[in-house]
Amino acid sequence: MKTLRLLAATILLLPGFTGVTGARAVATWSYQELFEKSDVVVIAYPTATNDTKEQIGIIGQQAMGVETRFAVSVVLKGDKTLKDFILHHYRTPDDVMHVPNGPTFVSFAPVKDPTIPPHTFILFLVKEADGRYAPVAGQTDSGLSVRELTGVGYAVDPAAAK
Repeated sequence: MKTLRLLAATILLLPGFTGVTGARAVATWSYQELFEKSDVVVIAYPTATNDTKEQIGIIGQQAMGVETRFAVSVVLKGDKTLKDFILHHYRTPDDVMHVPNGPTFVSFAPVKDPTIPPHTFILFLVKEADGRYAPVAGQTDSGLSVRELTGVGYAVDPAAAK
């Protein structure tokens, strides 16, 4: 009887100890899915980044357009003659990269010093009508389409970078 009362009390009190949570559904993409849906897959490094005049709202978050120029180290899928390209993506006005249940934006810091190895990324991209490229997983969660490669050394022959 005592056990039954304890169980009933636990069941009745349990909802009071849990809060209401909200979560945004985010698709999970395997590397194979990213690859198959991409027009271009490259290993590249950023060389310049500039804000555009675009301002939009993405999932209730204010976002500004950005164009980041990349130098291509290798093309894994797509036009093998591609040497550089512009990635069209978004950022928050205050550069907050992660907002709970918000979009997952990407940002890049091009390295200006040729003696420092650049940050290298694998990018899964689709070509936009204006010739720029965009993340295959979409602008809302662009971070799913861009992965930094770490511990791989130079993305380009250092002699060629001079």
